[in-house]
Amino acid sequence: MRNNSGRPDPGPGRPDKKILFLSCAVLAVTLITGCSGGDVDSQGGGVVSVTKSAGGGEGGATKSPAADDSESGRPQIRLDSTDAEELRMYQGYLRCLKDHGVSILPAGDKFADWADPDSLGYPGEDVAKEHPEAEKACLGKKPMQPAELDPKKNPDYLNDYRKYIECNNRRGLKVDPLPDGSGWNYKPGVNPPRNADQIDEECMREAFSGK
Repeated sequence: MRNNSGRPDPGPGRPDKKILFLSCAVLAVTLITGCSGGDVDSQGGGVVSVTKSAGGGEGGATKSPAADDSESGRPQIRLDSTDAEELRMYQGYLRCLKDHGVSILPAGDKFADWADPDSLGYPGEDVAKEHPEAEKACLGKKPMQPAELDPKKNPDYLNDYRKYIECNNRRGLKVDPLPDGSGWNYKPGVNPPRNADQIDEECMREAFSGK
């Protein structure tokens, strides 16, 4: 899954839908931040990781649960969550960060077409790195990424990942998988199609939802 989803960049404070939970993912992923982290080079050089975003739609069957104490009570992002649903799920976490001194601004015009007008926006920094105490204090409110994208929770992860890569290539998004299953690179010399983000998002949902 790629970081550059074609939507407004939420900033590094919120995990991207497409970054493997492995590190944040590594077969070993957590897709933020996104990590929204590191945009993909449009010329085909950047690494794209597998992770997802927030939400409340219907999908998202967890293939192997087992939540530990650190996950108890945290909002659960689902594979079919929308950006608006995800931002709503992040509000408790964002308010907590703000209360602990992290600079959190209103969502404003950046998300005006789909966000609630009073919503807080995502921080423009890596909170875990820059404000570890605030991150620790607010972790219990931070949404968890979809279980399907977490190799530790999805026993079929690598098979789903293979289908995801195959789908992207079949639909014209020419990519090479990473050896550890944590994302992909554009094939050399590829000029990505205009709807690359749509293709990637749809292939991610198709492959990891088992539909």
